[in-house]
Amino acid sequence: MSVISVGSDLEHLPAVALAHAIRSGSVQSTQLVEKSLSQLNGLGRRLGAVAAIRWSAREEAAAVDRLVAEGQAAAESSTPFLGVPCSVKEGLKVAGAPWRMGSRLNLNRVAGEDGSVVARLRRAGAIITGLGSMAEMALWPETVNRIEGVARHPHDLRRTPGGSSGGDAALTAARCVPFAIGADGGGSVRIPAAYCGLFGHKPSAGLVPLTGHVPLDGVACDTDAAQSLAWFFAPGPICRHADDLWPLLKVMAGPDGCQRGIGVRTLAETADFDPAGRTILMRARPKVALAEVVSAEQSEAVEAAAMSLAKRGGLVRQLPDTFLTHAFGIWSGTLRASSDLRLGEMLGGGSSLQLGREMLRRIGGAPMHTLPSLMLATLDRVAPMRRRAAERYCRLGAELAAELTALLGDGGVLLLPPVPGVAPRHGHALLRPFNIAYTALFNALGLPATVAPVSLGRCGLPLGVQIVSAIGNDSLTIGAAVAIADSHSMSIFYKGCHV
Repeated sequence: MSVISVGSDLEHLPAVALAHAIRSGSVQSTQLVEKSLSQLNGLGRRLGAVAAIRWSAREEAAAVDRLVAEGQAAAESSTPFLGVPCSVKEGLKVAGAPWRMGSRLNLNRVAGEDGSVVARLRRAGAIITGLGSMAEMALWPETVNRIEGVARHPHDLRRTPGGSSGGDAALTAARCVPFAIGADGGGSVRIPAAYCGLFGHKPSAGLVPLTGHVPLDGVACDTDAAQSLAWFFAPGPICRHADDLWPLLKVMAGPDGCQRGIGVRTLAETADFDPAGRTILMRARPKVALAEVVSAEQSEAVEAAAMSLAKRGGLVRQLPDTFLTHAFGIWSGTLRASSDLRLGEMLGGGSSLQLGREMLRRIGGAPMHTLPSLMLATLDRVAPMRRRAAERYCRLGAELAAELTALLGDGGVLLLPPVPGVAPRHGHALLRPFNIAYTALFNALGLPATVAPVSLGRCGLPLGVQIVSAIGNDSLTIGAAVAIADSHSMSIFYKGCHV
């Protein structure tokens, strides 16, 4: 029996292939898990990307290897990720592990049970070796909090891996784990995936439950406000290989008895996508109010992705450049109209954040909250969006969704930039907080959206494309990502981490 080199496994094989190798006995789960734990404890910590390491993963891996040796491993159909290490966003609730949502207010809190998606991941055989650091309360597109500090991009420490699931993206890109699970409410999976040269997917609204993550954190999950807000959030996979996206989504999808509106859907075995004859809408440099203008090299990456589908028979059409002008207003207005939950209360653990007291702590050098969180809570208190404006943006969003659905038809996809350019320097979001509009719009509209890497920018950092389709067409966006990956060979590009 040939044995796969453990040194190359996490770098060059999809997670589904690793699981197959474990099941066949050509590699042991304990070997992969031990390597992952070592990487997390070394490189992962140096990147500021680790919120916790699950040393108990060793025992879980040993149990998998015993079952394989005895010929008693569960069927591949039920455990497609048997023995494969992974990380999950710290806010997704892993039993026995820290569950702080990146907030010092929850410094000593430990999860008593798994969140819904985490439980499903474990049943599918995956072994959680670490928890990725996250932005405080998942409210910022850079990963920074008052516990782990600032997460760094594995290829350039001066830059951010994005947020709020940036820790998991950094760990995946740095080869500490083959894949990770984040949560996306405005781009928190797709932004880090784009910055780190990875594949990331935000599911259609109503497909994957959020239970275990704010606002469905087990405390307020029965409230109408929490349920309404959760509709616009979803856990999603972050992978180095496009081939892992669909199997992971199949594991994660379906009702859990807590989040309302999650439907029962039968997902196909594979996410096949043949571009021939399909509508490929494209806008490489859309005009988005308040957001930074898309760079030339980022728009070229979108055009290259469209061209790769056109070469296979896709019918490329240009979307009007003003189609996404009100993207940020639609997202923020939709969330405001859906729920009366306030940012200050989320940051304050259910009580209104005491801004004056926090200012004094900051002056004294011992703040409880990050500067971005304090800024957001202040703006939310002194200049909240009025109900009438929120309702107007909701109507604009509904009109935009209807128009886009008509343009896409049954099988079309839309290609757009996920971000304005390559990963920026730390703190850039303080100057450009509205850049999330490129991704956040599709949370408001409930549409599936997948990010795929396409090329490298002039500074050697990745550039990607965002693929969107009609609600329920997750197989199309993921299938298109696989097709684009096949054309551009971008599933792996790091030569090493600059740490």
